[in-house]
Amino acid sequence: MKHSLLNYLCCTFCKGDLTCITPSTCTTPQDNTIDIDEGLLLCNKCNHWFPLRKSVPELLPDHLRNWEEDLAFLKGWRQKLPEDTFNELLNKSQLFAEQSVLVKDHGSHHKKAEISIKSKVTEEGFFGPGFLSPFNPGNPGFTIQLIRRFGNLLPLLELKQGDVVLDMGAGYAWTTEWLMKMGMVPIGVDICRTYIDIGIQRMGKSLPHIIIADIENLPIKNNSLDRVLCYDAFHHIPDRKKAMEHFNRALKDNGLIVLGEPGRMHELAKVSIDAMDKYGILEKGMELNDISLYCHNLDFLPPEQHFILGIQENEMGKTLSREFIGSHYYVDCNVFRIKKSAGAPGQDSKRRSIMRWLHKLIPSWHKK
Repeated sequence: MKHSLLNYLCCTFCKGDLTCITPSTCTTPQDNTIDIDEGLLLCNKCNHWFPLRKSVPELLPDHLRNWEEDLAFLKGWRQKLPEDTFNELLNKSQLFAEQSVLVKDHGSHHKKAEISIKSKVTEEGFFGPGFLSPFNPGNPGFTIQLIRRFGNLLPLLELKQGDVVLDMGAGYAWTTEWLMKMGMVPIGVDICRTYIDIGIQRMGKSLPHIIIADIENLPIKNNSLDRVLCYDAFHHIPDRKKAMEHFNRALKDNGLIVLGEPGRMHELAKVSIDAMDKYGILEKGMELNDISLYCHNLDFLPPEQHFILGIQENEMGKTLSREFIGSHYYVDCNVFRIKKSAGAPGQDSKRRSIMRWLHKLIPSWHKK
């Protein structure tokens, strides 16, 4: 982890600022370019702490943490911290672990299934593509599909050099890597360490910002993001409304969210049913009406659905009916874009009223 990542991170719980303590000096590094392989991220407000292991901060909420592993990690710092500091962290951690069982998260079984995906995989070579992502020499058609989808989403993000982009559900993090190489400041986030570790092996020493976190408890500071990319990942999120609330909080005014996700019939496909049965991961697609509901009462303009079509010259002039659009999709997903509105201070109440009115109308028009 580069120390500069702390410019964007906050505590998962209270959204307080985090301080990074490294084992060599037990002090906070001041050089933003320094790479930190191991450390403790301490919240300055609520006494939560998070492990930084193998260059990646793990910022999961208490009820999704593996407290046996985390407490063992903390105990390794016994000789590196002042005794009173260590004892306070240890006592607080034991309390947090006990209280975590009281958290009501109706999607936690899906999240825990993703976190533990490695224990469920029996197929040899299941994770193999991650070491070359997005390239898969054994399946060139799939490689083309991945790159084409990414290439069609990029223009909708309207990226500028230096934009801070949250790459939600980064997985093997090839999209995060490419955004970094294009001159952006991407933050790849995934709930599963297994995928991220494979991506790190592929990328080597030149790593983008990457964190382990739950999107529904996003540890990103308010008004710090320019863009959010949801590339074939938002359909795994159980509480999409809550996730959108965090995007709304973390985005700057006029910030954009672009989603490339499967449609509503996705969960009925045999491959999706098999994946849910075997791995326990949520597979639930979405349409424009759904996106509008997720954004309801937030500071977003009405969501847009974009149709990227492949049309031959002899088809020019034909009516763009839903049937025509459905048979000429150029990308294998639904494409949505959402813009965070901007207004003068003191106009939030009026703006929210207008937004609520527009969000009520959009689903009605869509049904017609």
